[in-house]
Amino acid sequence: MTKSTRTMITTMFLDVGLSVVVYYAANLLGASAYVSLLAGTIVAGLRTIWVAVAQRRIDLFSSFLVLLFGLGLGLSFLTGDPRLLLAKESVTTFCAGVALVGSCVLGRPLAYYAARRLAHSAGGARQREFDATAQDATLRRRWYQISLVWGVGLTADSVLRIVGVYTLPFDTAAAFSQALMVVAFAGLIGWTVVTKRRFEQAAQG
Repeated sequence: MTKSTRTMITTMFLDVGLSVVVYYAANLLGASAYVSLLAGTIVAGLRTIWVAVAQRRIDLFSSFLVLLFGLGLGLSFLTGDPRLLLAKESVTTFCAGVALVGSCVLGRPLAYYAARRLAHSAGGARQREFDATAQDATLRRRWYQISLVWGVGLTADSVLRIVGVYTLPFDTAAAFSQALMVVAFAGLIGWTVVTKRRFEQAAQG
């Protein structure tokens, strides 16, 4: 595994996985959905603040994640139906998918901000190389490709989970929803790593 791939996975965990781990850990410890979402939102917010202080700028990618958790927090106020608690995770994923696809339409693919975060986290020559090639047409197509694939993948995942939430027995729906989410994210991360390696080999060749 290359250093850049390790950096990508580590940064992705800090951006996405850490707040999700906090959310589920709080759930396992018996916290309510509201408290669990609040804990995840706080962690994501602290991550955004840390990046802003370290890099002296507000990072759009982290801010986007805070927005998603905030949306889930707002939806938790509507928890009269236990299935709604389960569905809110799918709704948040759906919003992420739509935002990723929409960012391509607006000409500002969110994958670009993720790539910039990785480069600036690494610093040094990698950061300078990124800044120097940021407007390269081939790289821009890559960012569009990643944003589109992740957007479509997350949207499809969320729709399938919402259907499962309201058509399966609750316990089965809960297990199905969590399993599908893990499979979807693992598949998208795997696709990203594999195509990244191919992209770098093609660029070097």
